[in-house]
Amino acid sequence: MKLHPISAAVTLLLGSLLQIAHADDVRRPYIVQLTDKPVASYTGGVSGLAATQPPAGQRIVLDTSAVNLYTDYLVHKQATVKAAVPSAPILYDYQIALNGFAAMLTDDEVRTLQANSGVASITADTPRAPTTNYTPTFLGLDGPNGLWAQMGGKDKAGENVVIGIIDGGIWPENPSYADRVDANGVPTFDPNATLAYSAPQNWNGTCQTGEGFTVADCNNKLIGARYFNTGFKAQGLVQHWTDFTSPRDSIGGTLGHGGHGTHTSSTAGGNNNVPAQLSGIPMGNVSGMAPRARIAMYKVCWSYNDASDPTGALNRCWGSDSAAAIERAILDGANVLNYSIGGGTVLNDVVEQAFLHASNAGLFVAASAGNDGPAPSAGHLSPWLTTVGASTHNRFLKADVKLGSGVTYSGASLNINPLPDNTPIIRSEDAAVAGAAPGAVQLCYSKGWNGGVAVLDPAKVSGKIVTCVRGTNDRIDKSRAVAEAGGVGMVMVDNGGGLVAEIHSVPTVHVSAADGALIKAYAASKTGTAGLSHFVNAVGSTPAPVMASFSSRGPNSFDGNVLKPDVTAPGVDILAGVTPELTAAQKANVINGTLRPDPAWNLYQGTSMASPHVAGVAALLHQRHPDWSPAAIKSALMTSATPTYPDTASGDQRGILPFAQGAGHINPTGSVIHRADGKAYNAGGADDPGLVFDLGPNDYKKYLCGAGYSSECSAGTMAGYALNLPSITLNNVLGSITVSRSVTNVSGEAESYAIAPTLSGYTVSASPATLAVGPGETKSFSVTLTRGSAPDNVWQYGDVTLSSSKHVVRIPLTARSGKPLVAPVVVASIKPSGNVMFSVTTGFAGRMSASTAGLKAITKSGALSVARLTTSVGSIADMQAACNSGATGTTLVPFTFPASTVAASFELFDADTGAPGHEDIDMLLLTGNGQLVDYSASDGSNEAILLTAPPAGSYKVCVLGYAPANGVSTTFKLSSAVVSTADTGGNLKVLLPSQVYAGGSATVATTWSGLASGNRYLGGVQLKDPTGNPVGATAVLVETNSPIPLAKGTAKATRLFTSSK
Repeated sequence: MKLHPISAAVTLLLGSLLQIAHADDVRRPYIVQLTDKPVASYTGGVSGLAATQPPAGQRIVLDTSAVNLYTDYLVHKQATVKAAVPSAPILYDYQIALNGFAAMLTDDEVRTLQANSGVASITADTPRAPTTNYTPTFLGLDGPNGLWAQMGGKDKAGENVVIGIIDGGIWPENPSYADRVDANGVPTFDPNATLAYSAPQNWNGTCQTGEGFTVADCNNKLIGARYFNTGFKAQGLVQHWTDFTSPRDSIGGTLGHGGHGTHTSSTAGGNNNVPAQLSGIPMGNVSGMAPRARIAMYKVCWSYNDASDPTGALNRCWGSDSAAAIERAILDGANVLNYSIGGGTVLNDVVEQAFLHASNAGLFVAASAGNDGPAPSAGHLSPWLTTVGASTHNRFLKADVKLGSGVTYSGASLNINPLPDNTPIIRSEDAAVAGAAPGAVQLCYSKGWNGGVAVLDPAKVSGKIVTCVRGTNDRIDKSRAVAEAGGVGMVMVDNGGGLVAEIHSVPTVHVSAADGALIKAYAASKTGTAGLSHFVNAVGSTPAPVMASFSSRGPNSFDGNVLKPDVTAPGVDILAGVTPELTAAQKANVINGTLRPDPAWNLYQGTSMASPHVAGVAALLHQRHPDWSPAAIKSALMTSATPTYPDTASGDQRGILPFAQGAGHINPTGSVIHRADGKAYNAGGADDPGLVFDLGPNDYKKYLCGAGYSSECSAGTMAGYALNLPSITLNNVLGSITVSRSVTNVSGEAESYAIAPTLSGYTVSASPATLAVGPGETKSFSVTLTRGSAPDNVWQYGDVTLSSSKHVVRIPLTARSGKPLVAPVVVASIKPSGNVMFSVTTGFAGRMSASTAGLKAITKSGALSVARLTTSVGSIADMQAACNSGATGTTLVPFTFPASTVAASFELFDADTGAPGHEDIDMLLLTGNGQLVDYSASDGSNEAILLTAPPAGSYKVCVLGYAPANGVSTTFKLSSAVVSTADTGGNLKVLLPSQVYAGGSATVATTWSGLASGNRYLGGVQLKDPTGNPVGATAVLVETNSPIPLAKGTAKATRLFTSSK
């Protein structure tokens, strides 16, 4: 299954260390990174080889002797390492964005490379899930003073900037990618029309041929297209029939998962003045954000057979393929990258690392935050990326539901077949097939979603409008269920996720939860009638933008001192190009060249749709300011952003907080100066920010050193809050803290800025209070926070405003206090005798004390069985309910935590199931009375939960049989350890500092000895304040069994980055 773990950082860290006990001669895909820096980030140090990293604000130049010589050096070093595993098939070589290679390795080969001093890391290749009408007007791009006008008009906006889209492919027949225009300026592929684009400059890419894709599918607009499937093929999966082995996007609609890459690329840089249609309905003209930009597609996402999805397929994107695409995009000449794909919850993720080096090479990167909101589940947490949340825009495609009582309700709709007012209406709950699960009936499961079994009774539904509640199954699956039962219309009742207009199997109107409750109350009589109107395209009456409830939120689960997401952009009801729904025969005709289908369009929602808005605007800013670094562009977007409006429809105000919207909604041209909060915002927008907060490769290097992810730290370390970001986020203010920032004047004029910080619950001051900055000059200021009335462990939200006579520069200021101690959750080693040191931050002064627990061997149970789940689970709440009810498909294992428990670990492994690598089982940890403690639910059966200092009491691990390989049941073994201060072993000792200080940092050391080889052990250190009260705990994991990196599946809630639920 695919539900995002609550303790994502913990489970990912633990999962990266776990061993899979399997046959040593089985080859699996890994990414091996070496110790030397890749070309994009090499700053010198090797005798005779000059630096290759470009100066700040410049793109790397690859055709130089320095790059060629250093690349040769890396190739030679890689060959030396590969020689240690001569039989290993090599999948990819990396020199630009990474230094290393992807390879199929046995366990013994992994251990051989782990012992090689030239190897920095080895990680398993893991999958990730892929996460307009006219948003340029909403963003102010096409206005008289908009950013397009500043560039000379729409015909020059984005000129010669290359946007690289790393995604699921492209449908080249869409006119968004045509390089010619007709007599009316409408983009066309007519060879007799006027050529609108000259040949691209400084482009080294190519048009890679394959199934249904020839060199002729590229042109001077779509200048490059490649596909990367070596990592995908290494998984041994069967490619689904809807996909093409080429850069072409896969087939979409109800048959497959295609359209994602076409949608994102046409949003970012599709042509202007393109007529769009939805099922034959004219929707006006659409445009990408940077309509004159050139597009390069890098296909890395692939559909493969999987019976757990109603389409019979899943679509995933493997890290090795993404890293290869990023490397190629740098080599080809891209300026901006968009990545509407999940991942990035740890800094050493290979894709995050590749993007670091892309940033160092001068490329701006936009990435989607994820669709698991409103939970704190944001991905792409690295500071060198611009992470984007999703919010609404002001267009509303609506239709009316008119009840027989005379009351009319409006909702989202694309209905083109009005139903008369005397059409009977019935609740789905009153139309159930005998014996059908009530939840499936209320949600209107189709036969395909419910294992081929209908839940709606045709005798009760035929000829009627049916009310269905949103949730779990796809929205369009609900109307399919109504159509299957002979229904003629549907009223979909929202669950707080936000209204969506889309094409359905029957006429449909999507209404709010409040309106839906009233409609259902009327329909409960079973004698009521209703009518559904034709849709209209109108300006919505609700203020926009509002954060979408599905948009993943912060705080940052890896580093609470770095704000994520960074900004928000339109991501709801975005109209853009997609792929058509074709039969297998039609697909064959596309491949043989006898069919060229008409382009298709659709309304998608998700952070996947928001990210390309930012990528397109970044392309415009790069064109306007070619000397700006990626960080400077990000700064301009953030400091000019405006706050979103409260979500009055659902009453959820959390969307207006920085952990949802980041610095706010992007404001490219300053078209909005004042907002509902009464504050002034920069009239110049991102194009004229006045000041930028810049940073670059050396800052990121120090940050990685501070996070423990770099071994070359001669330049020092840096905490997340000390990075020169256009935000200040403080996870734990212990007494008082001072944070510094530097700003560079990019306005071309000398200006004097008054600095005004505000934050409730703290005394806040700036030094100096006024900052005079000349053109091009960089000046620093500091902000000091002293805790006042701020309650414990409650985030407070404010800002720092720098105001001159011409510019207003605003950054979010977010802080909380209350944790007496901050310590890592887990430290790890593989040595039978050894030591690990870790840093702690204390909110008290004096001498700490500590108790140790363990080390204790992690044990593995005998074979236990779990059946296939017979109830549908689409959320963690569904899973919890299934466990607590003892539903078929759940197995409970009890545990008791004594009062002195310091750490507890629970793990499942693919290798310990009945059909290793082919099962999908999940795990929850509940209290004795059924309350959720934590969970791990990803594709496959590698699951892990780690707790520190849990309360004493009774607990139960619940294992769920989401998808056994045989469809009936499977076996598993549960690995576990619960360690308390009563457990001793391995001579575990702790060495503490002689004195700690309030607000200071100190080092704690743990040592152990005499552990047996070939085992796994869990221990812990319980830290106490000077009065002896426990204030924190750190788990100690020691694996003496030569652990192999574990491949974790994608989290189960991230099936698609286009939110379809």
